[in-house]
Amino acid sequence: MLVKEIITEAAVRVNLAPQRNPYPTVVENGFRLLKGIINKYNSDNLLNWTQNSVIIPKSNLIHIYDNTDYLKGKYNLYFDTEDELNAYSLTEEDYNHNVWAIVKDKPNVYYTVTQSGGFLWQYHNATEPYSQRYQEMKRYEAMTHVQVRDVAKINSIYVISNNGQPYKEYYNLNFVNHTDFDKFTNTSRVFTYTQKSEGEWLIELKPLFFTGDYRLKLNYNEAIIFDEDINTEWFIPDNYVELLIVALAHKLALEFPRIDESQMARLEKEVTVLVDNVRTPKSVERNLLRKNYWEQYGRMTQSQLLSGEWL
Repeated sequence: MLVKEIITEAAVRVNLAPQRNPYPTVVENGFRLLKGIINKYNSDNLLNWTQNSVIIPKSNLIHIYDNTDYLKGKYNLYFDTEDELNAYSLTEEDYNHNVWAIVKDKPNVYYTVTQSGGFLWQYHNATEPYSQRYQEMKRYEAMTHVQVRDVAKINSIYVISNNGQPYKEYYNLNFVNHTDFDKFTNTSRVFTYTQKSEGEWLIELKPLFFTGDYRLKLNYNEAIIFDEDINTEWFIPDNYVELLIVALAHKLALEFPRIDESQMARLEKEVTVLVDNVRTPKSVERNLLRKNYWEQYGRMTQSQLLSGEWL
């Protein structure tokens, strides 16, 4: 279905499209409102066709990125060896932008650009207390960087065993708020994340909670990419088409009042019913308030009890 068709049908239902040809202002605002509706519903896990998953390597710092890499730092460079550093051709632009570099096999060292008959790397010993920029660069260097397309929301992370033991093939990690992450022990089965930019996330896991041959399964919602062409064709389930039309009609009716109060009330009720209809199959996705004292992995340890991991 074309994006324009969704906007037109929504406009027709609230008397904003004479002869199915809505005014340009209505189309422009309808496109803007439709973006907001879809982003909200996707964040609320209402759009099941956006759900996806990917297998990623285990690490206590995982950088998920797509088109942007904000964490790297615009004027920070990273090299594996000193030979790679020396092979890099410095320019006046690097000097003007105060470029820094670090080398993986040179701990506690960073380099800046100096001008002396040309542009050269200048060696610096990093000493405590480390500058914020150096700390950020070293943290970025320690991350596992994984490119994943259009991650709009992270839903869950599962640990997957590669050792062929089916009874321990999958178990999920518990999400905790970033502000609470440090109170958990290094063996806790918890994770947290921070969105750094559009499609870019930093996932943090405790470094010692699992050993052996494991990987991670990341479950997430894909972002819906909006072109500025309203003739873009979307391939989405039919029941979601009706939801988007009615939700957009409601938003348009609020912005361009053309219907009476009783019609508005019926429209609001219809939106609620359609949202409930797509939410009902997801009723199993509810917060887990407590866990059994005994699980297949054994009784809780003292650290798990103190950290609250098994609440």
